[in-house]
Amino acid sequence: MRALVYRDFNDFRWEEVETPGIGSDEILVKVEACGLCSTDVWKAMYREAKPGTVLGHEVSGKVVETGVNVAGLRVGDRVAVYHRAECGECYYCRCGQETLCSQYRQQSIFPGAFAEYIRVTPWLVQKSVIRIPGEMTYEEATMIEPTACCVRAVSRCGVSPGDSVLIIGDGPLGLLNAQVSKSAGAFVMLSGHHDKRVEAARRLGADYAFNSNSTDPKEEVSRLTEGRGADIVIVAVSSTDAVQQSVRLVRRGGRICVFGDFRDVPQPSLSLDLKPLVHEGVSLLGSWGCSTKDYHAAFNLIRNRRVRVREMITHRIPMNRFTEALNVFLSKDCIKIVLNP
Repeated sequence: MRALVYRDFNDFRWEEVETPGIGSDEILVKVEACGLCSTDVWKAMYREAKPGTVLGHEVSGKVVETGVNVAGLRVGDRVAVYHRAECGECYYCRCGQETLCSQYRQQSIFPGAFAEYIRVTPWLVQKSVIRIPGEMTYEEATMIEPTACCVRAVSRCGVSPGDSVLIIGDGPLGLLNAQVSKSAGAFVMLSGHHDKRVEAARRLGADYAFNSNSTDPKEEVSRLTEGRGADIVIVAVSSTDAVQQSVRLVRRGGRICVFGDFRDVPQPSLSLDLKPLVHEGVSLLGSWGCSTKDYHAAFNLIRNRRVRVREMITHRIPMNRFTEALNVFLSKDCIKIVLNP
């Protein structure tokens, strides 16, 4: 088979690799679509991935082979595959902190979803594979995983009907956080830097969206919340400036969720005014990843069109033209890019 093999940031090669064999409890999936995630880009850009790695994890495809012990899945099934699965029994899983489960962090697909085929390991076969209905495209199914990450963040924030939620960031995950918050009954505001994405946020259901380069976020949020500030601020960008800004935009007693992933993006040290946390009851939390429960919840949101992902996919590019996809991603002249083998 062919796979997109990472050598260096500007050196991805669509080349022949060995098609993975499967064990008795595994399945082989022919990849039909894979989303391009910022995590993949940053791992390559900052050389956090090892040369020879095949990246990609927002994946959907068709089952082409099943192990002899696999029940419930058949050759020909259209599936979405989540690349992680928690054990469900350890201390962290019992506490609802599945992303801290040691087994969760060890699971993955092989070799990576920027390939023609992937091997799905036994634990993932049991917990992380969803058969998708005929009316859901493979491209839409790639959006289940990023939506699930937003489901987890919104759940951790305790978003309830009537809450005012501000999303900082107009990338794909900002738009998904806005939609998931809206599905929970919130009044949703979004602050971004790109007019096309801000307009997309409005089309996708945000109650109010603005470009913070031309509109003062503090004034707008104050005006929209009777001077209080947002009940909840979700920082959906990897920016220390945005985290600092969130403290000025949340109300007393409100919650801030740092959702942007800082692992792979070099950032200056964060200097944060702690007085609001100590004296004004502001809560600061983080959210990363999702559980298999979140993944199934995201699937239902997309299937029922409560989260609209089809409209977010602006570019469909073959994997063998990955450099083109990378350039489009870095230009910000896109919302979501999906790669096809």
